[in-house]
Amino acid sequence: MGCATGTIKYSLFLFNALWAILGILVLIFGGLGWGAMPNHYAIGTLVLGGIMLLISVFGCSGAVRESPRMLWTYVSLLVVLLVLIATFIVIQPRDVLKKHALQTVETAWKLEQTQPGSMDSIQKTYSCCGLNSAQDYLEISYWNDSVPNSCCKGNNCVNPLNLYAVGCLTKVEEEYSDESAMLRYLEWGLLGFDVVILSLAIILAIHYTNRRRRYNY
Repeated sequence: MGCATGTIKYSLFLFNALWAILGILVLIFGGLGWGAMPNHYAIGTLVLGGIMLLISVFGCSGAVRESPRMLWTYVSLLVVLLVLIATFIVIQPRDVLKKHALQTVETAWKLEQTQPGSMDSIQKTYSCCGLNSAQDYLEISYWNDSVPNSCCKGNNCVNPLNLYAVGCLTKVEEEYSDESAMLRYLEWGLLGFDVVILSLAIILAIHYTNRRRRYNY
């Protein structure tokens, strides 16, 4: 049993190290995605990453100290996290990032009517022009039947071939076409990883609890 316990102990330590790395990646995703996603979604992502990181540190400490109390507390925290992830999977609306990006484009286009240049960063990022196409700029008298340089490759509209013909709404739709599948894989991956760590933690906590009882006798 000693060899098996040692294997489980170091496996739990290794999985917690990976869990900590995942937590850091989630934090990075939330930080870099700030502004590219709804604020409440970004905050939730940062909170999740922070919780994952703290729980992993707690789990490593419990395994190293061989403390039943710490391990059972760790198990409880993992169960809470498991419920949170499962709840997030169930209630999370689909295509959150895409809807936010589309709303950002529509808002920027409304501003473009009175504040020329509002669409520049979006058009450069997605290599697009206008809301639905470059023809949209014909409706804005300010541009006088022309388009901004951000509508062209290399900011050079002298050559008509450089013009981005596709509208920004279409481009955003294309860029985020795989969002639902990718987020679904990530969510279920975190859930499955949590289940694996939880199982190892329960086994180890039971073993150390039984060992302490034997010593007390």
